[in-house]
Amino acid sequence: MNFGYKQNAVLMVRALYFCMEQKWAELAKTYNISPAQQHILFILSTNNQTLTPSEISEIGCWHLSTVTRLLKPLRERGFITINQDPNRNRYKKVTITSSGGEIFQKIIGAILEKDFFPFEMNSLSEEELESFLRVGQKILDTNKGESFREKIFNAKIDGIDYT
Repeated sequence: MNFGYKQNAVLMVRALYFCMEQKWAELAKTYNISPAQQHILFILSTNNQTLTPSEISEIGCWHLSTVTRLLKPLRERGFITINQDPNRNRYKKVTITSSGGEIFQKIIGAILEKDFFPFEMNSLSEEELESFLRVGQKILDTNKGESFREKIFNAKIDGIDYT
């Protein structure tokens, strides 16, 4: 593959990520919850409210030790509970609490109010956005597998109109 394509892909994805991170950081200041912790609440909210730390690690693309570090303040603030899995002694289950759900809904409400979240995309047509997402899905399929991509693209928040 042409090195220029590789270079531009890396620089573009990285720049888009940091554009998005800037918007998440604004929410972090408002709600006193880091972008990564917001993402954990999202992952739990779109996966039946309960997952193991390993499942959170896989979906969030974090090392398990990072997940463990991120869970501690969420638990201390009462946004999640961590309990032993009754079926498997060595496993834990992380569950979003009602107060975790409440802060998550506030964050989602703030996102819905912002036209330019996670970044400005109004200059793109619907066809261009669909093309961008198709290419992203293909890259995810190749690098993370179809089942991972399906988890990402099938994640839905209850009560949100996706049309």
